[in-house]
Amino acid sequence: MSAPAEATAPAESGKRELSRITLKDGQELHGVVVRQDSQVVVLELADGDRMELPARQVKDIAVERNAQVRDNGEIWFQDPNRTRYLYAPTGMMLRQGEGYFSQKELFFSSLNYGLTDHITVQAGAVVPAWLLGAPGFNFIGGIKVGGSVGDRLHLAAGAQGLFLPGIGGMGGAVGFVFGTATYGTPDAHLSVGLGKPFTLTNSGGSLDSTIITTLSGNLRLSQRVALVTENWLMPTFIESGNSQLPMINSLAVRLFGESWAVDLGGIRVPGLSLPIPWVDFAYNFG
Repeated sequence: MSAPAEATAPAESGKRELSRITLKDGQELHGVVVRQDSQVVVLELADGDRMELPARQVKDIAVERNAQVRDNGEIWFQDPNRTRYLYAPTGMMLRQGEGYFSQKELFFSSLNYGLTDHITVQAGAVVPAWLLGAPGFNFIGGIKVGGSVGDRLHLAAGAQGLFLPGIGGMGGAVGFVFGTATYGTPDAHLSVGLGKPFTLTNSGGSLDSTIITTLSGNLRLSQRVALVTENWLMPTFIESGNSQLPMINSLAVRLFGESWAVDLGGIRVPGLSLPIPWVDFAYNFG
């Protein structure tokens, strides 16, 4: 059993941790622990009622990492898509053993997996490149390393490379190294990211002088719906004399459950009169 603790205050409004209480007779209860000491455990249930349990009857108290109780009594599962926007990553990390498969625009297929709570690896492929017939790899590889500073600040850095046939003759890679800072909770957060493109070919590699800035955000509107925006500022990639802001903008609605997500939205590219449709499917596990 968890060691008796001093009385605790009610959890922060809108972000209350749900606990699983196991009694010595095998019964399990779920609710918010609002007080715990050597004599009693006071549990607030999802409907707002409070239950006092003699401490001697309690075998174990564990925080439900994947759920929370809202102020209206609803139990929400944690958003499993908290580590990503549409393409860019957040500063939040997958926990050890968590992962997801993502299919973006019928082009990019990738698998992301948490090796530890602080290291995530990525592997995948670009489906149309299988049809090119040119020699070389067709592979997406990446790594992300990060952690949290307190409850709301999350920092991460890493790299991603796309190894494609035809780059540099026999095949090579393009990609970027990145760093990102995220502020907020899994349900509402904003991120600023910096990235630097690179190329790798048979003749060597180079790091581009361009610095790409990303500004992204996520707002969960309900148990299963969120709004996601991702915006890329790429000044040197826009033709000189173009009066449009050198930024690629995107906005999408994310529909999701505990193990799946679908993103439906559009991407605005300078010079195009209509946005490019965006469709992404993800399956989460672990």
